[in-house]
Amino acid sequence: MRKALTLIELILSMVIIAIVFTIIPRLVQSMNQSTQTTIKEEAMYNAMAQIGMIINLPWDNNNTQNPQILGVSNGDPAYDCNATSGYRVGGFVGGRNCIKPIGINYNASSVIGKEDAQYNDIDDYHDTNISADKNCSGVVKGLFKIGTTVTYVADPAPIGNAVLNTLDVNQSSNTKRVLVRVGYGPDSKQVGCITSLEYHSFNLGNIQINSRNWN
Repeated sequence: MRKALTLIELILSMVIIAIVFTIIPRLVQSMNQSTQTTIKEEAMYNAMAQIGMIINLPWDNNNTQNPQILGVSNGDPAYDCNATSGYRVGGFVGGRNCIKPIGINYNASSVIGKEDAQYNDIDDYHDTNISADKNCSGVVKGLFKIGTTVTYVADPAPIGNAVLNTLDVNQSSNTKRVLVRVGYGPDSKQVGCITSLEYHSFNLGNIQINSRNWN
């Protein structure tokens, strides 16, 4: 009975061990990369679904009762409604009705956030579970995290370049900025941001078009 390996067996064993230690790390690395790609894809899909749902909601809580263009406290005067004609500059007759409805709040809410238990307008989704810093920090569980921030920003100028500066609290304009941030969660091996999605929603009211029969 043999008590030792032959030279050929020893060489073959060394070759097999070398192959194993060469391939396994690459397989592990490839699996990790695949996992991170899957996390990014899933996070992006959920972020796009969330911002798509938000931007289809009424612009303000008062628009859930009233389709009119709302009054704001710090908007660009160029976008003010004409009190005589009842229309805004740039709107077509029968399209953008600015006449103040009787018995309904005509002003946009200056406070960003939920007015009631329902998520029925854009700024109801304002949530700072991902902080405003560039690292998308926040204490949550999971492989990725999504946070939405809604703020009033200065109205873009009718002519020229738009500078959308964030307004002070309790000031309202005709423009809301929706920012959805996506970052890695604590259960992931990565840290920081994955990406961010941005959308600007404007105080347009609902389109109301007068119709006539063709004769």
